[in-house]
Amino acid sequence: MKLGDLAEYAIWVDGTETEQMLRQWKADCGFMMVQSQEPALKLGPLSFEIKQPGEERDPQVPDRISGPDVRLLVATAEVLGFETVKAESFIDGLDKRDLSKLRKATREAQGRHLPDAICDQIIDRMGPVAAGALAERALH
Repeated sequence: MKLGDLAEYAIWVDGTETEQMLRQWKADCGFMMVQSQEPALKLGPLSFEIKQPGEERDPQVPDRISGPDVRLLVATAEVLGFETVKAESFIDGLDKRDLSKLRKATREAQGRHLPDAICDQIIDRMGPVAAGALAERALH
């Protein structure tokens, strides 16, 4: 994707969906479109259209889709920019003292000296519950 491209998000429906389901899909489209790319997209306003099977640029209807009113709901938005989203990590929320204790406990549990970056990866993978248990064991 590049600036000015149209991002698309579509779903086949079969005519048995409720109005509430369609409203929810429209409400979720922007988020899904933004998160589907790395880096995340910054989008202009969404527009929606309904396409009938066989119309221009329509993919083949999947075999599993059939019903009284098969159609393709398409959302489009112009790509205005890109945003790199940093994933939140467990260790980002720790103060230096707690992180230092967890690194020490991790090294002891591993039975060897590890660089801080490796300790941090292990602590992040363990998450808060396991890291707390590790710290508790190190205190006793």
